[in-house]
Amino acid sequence: MDGYRVPTERTGSWGSKFVRVKQSQSRPDFVSQGDVIETPAHKSLQPVTGGAAVIAAGYRIVHVNSRLAPITGPVEQRRCYEALAGLQKPCPFCPFDRLIKGTSRPVRPAEQIRGGTPCLVSLSSFKDDAGNGYIVETVSEAPPSSPPARSEEPIEARRSDLSKKLEGLLQISHDLMGSAPFDKKMARVLADLSAVLDRWPEVRVWAEVDGKSYGQQPGEPAGALSRLEIRVGDQIRGHLSACCARGQETRPEDDYFLEEIAGLIGRQVEISDLEAKLRESQERYKRLARNLSKEVWTRTEAFAKETTYLGGILRCCQDMIITTDLDSRIVEFNPGAEKMTGYTAEEVQGRPAGELWEDPAERDRIVDEVIVSGGVRNYETRLSTKSGGIVEISLTLSLLKDEEGNVIGTVGVSKDIGKEKAVLRELERLNTNYREAIHFINHENKNSLVVMSGFLRRLIKHETDAAKLRELKIVYHHSQFLEAMSRDFLVMAELEHGQIQFRKQLINDFSEEVIMPAMTGLKERYPDSFESYDLSMGGVGRIQLQGDPALLEIVYRNLFGNALKYRYPEGKIAFGVRDLGDRYLFNVWNAGPGVPYDQVERIFEKFYRVPDETTLQKRGTGLGLYNIRKIIEAHGGRIWCETNPGVWVNFLFELPIQ
Repeated sequence: MDGYRVPTERTGSWGSKFVRVKQSQSRPDFVSQGDVIETPAHKSLQPVTGGAAVIAAGYRIVHVNSRLAPITGPVEQRRCYEALAGLQKPCPFCPFDRLIKGTSRPVRPAEQIRGGTPCLVSLSSFKDDAGNGYIVETVSEAPPSSPPARSEEPIEARRSDLSKKLEGLLQISHDLMGSAPFDKKMARVLADLSAVLDRWPEVRVWAEVDGKSYGQQPGEPAGALSRLEIRVGDQIRGHLSACCARGQETRPEDDYFLEEIAGLIGRQVEISDLEAKLRESQERYKRLARNLSKEVWTRTEAFAKETTYLGGILRCCQDMIITTDLDSRIVEFNPGAEKMTGYTAEEVQGRPAGELWEDPAERDRIVDEVIVSGGVRNYETRLSTKSGGIVEISLTLSLLKDEEGNVIGTVGVSKDIGKEKAVLRELERLNTNYREAIHFINHENKNSLVVMSGFLRRLIKHETDAAKLRELKIVYHHSQFLEAMSRDFLVMAELEHGQIQFRKQLINDFSEEVIMPAMTGLKERYPDSFESYDLSMGGVGRIQLQGDPALLEIVYRNLFGNALKYRYPEGKIAFGVRDLGDRYLFNVWNAGPGVPYDQVERIFEKFYRVPDETTLQKRGTGLGLYNIRKIIEAHGGRIWCETNPGVWVNFLFELPIQ
């Protein structure tokens, strides 16, 4: 570290003239034109009147000068908020990250406690030749004659101001969560922001997002100016600015408040982007659905006409009808066969029938099967045509017998199914596109809900108003349900589409690797869940088996979640395992209304929910048990349900040990 840039102007009693060594041109915008003291780090702070410390990234103290060391003791390499301020975590209103990056104004002197002594503390920043940012904390004793520091403001006034900011933050978040257009949302946000900052004389707030301005920007800001970045991920999408009258000071909590608002606007911009993409996707898939409907209708009509045509061919013996003798040589070859293959009857009569097959050995295998079973129906295969092409057929092949029942050969009736197969392949392609569309929409919904849930958790954590807290929790629980529903749809789509990653491995401790993560994942939705588990069935201990712990966690999370959702009030949940030698038998039991006897098979069907009052009062997708069955079957196991309606229900499943 070759040089520090430090301020040279005196401000109140906290600063003083420093020894001038060399004028630096590296950062002409730093506070004012200052001096660079090109001496080693341990000497560079000595000219400072009062104590001083240099702080690097990660809150790490690099050095303190000889005037501060007696107060703080040996603090180098310790975190500044612990060693200097005596706190357990960073100061709540310290703009540390922005200050060390050089994007924040210096912090003017404010009274704080250093080593048990009231001091005036100020912060400024500089960068070394390598571009590394540092913060200089200057400390001087607060003289009795000095003006009251900002921290001496009455606590009730400060508390009122902070409460007003929190209420404003909540109101602005409500503004941004509304359904109004973005322009109207921004107008409300700026109006509410101005109201919160009304203690600033002549306050003016404005914003710029994606090149569009909101609010009225002053021609030349007269007073303190705050300019916060509006970010979406790593991209800067705009800025939020605020200024007041000349001579008006801002507080760190003001910058913190504005930074939070800029963050909320950034998240709203991100949500707006996602909504725009979702609308675009919806329009695209609406067009796809219309085209698909039209295509299906067109092909259905064509298929109906083709079916009628094929029926007429069958009645008129226009299907391919071929008879062979005992040596599998062609005897009869009807006009339908001529049309399908391009051969005439004269060209093929007396020749082995296998010559028409794409794979002659396949016909020999089919004939052997016909001799044993008496015939095959609707066997799909491929024949070669005279022109070298391929025709796809559905073959019904039987033994041909004379009047006395003696086998004299074979008779085959074949239909050309080339067009039908093409239609089915096209329908499968369209169905694949549809599944991919559903997967995409659910994935985007899940991402948006994760963002909203995180934001709501943050609001709930800081909300003090009981009524507002209750409303926020209602919204949060609804977002949790939607997130769970999207997760169920994604698991279903991945299971059916073969995209889910099945990683079979040795599970050394089933309880630790599967059971406990599933229970912990339900703790937030069901706070009393751990008190509801009854170990009377033994629980599941440190057993070992081969399986995918992540997928098996989904199984237990769904089974425990259903048990918690549908149990009687204060009802218990029990689970256990039994060693059957080559496999384990697991179960999850709960006291509750259970499942009617005639529904125990249907509950594992996709989207099926038992049609009674219990399920109608509970929200669900009907996919949980379906996904569970698929996962267990992928492990080579099976699942079933036992019930005593009105008393209990028990889900049991087997998993092979190897």
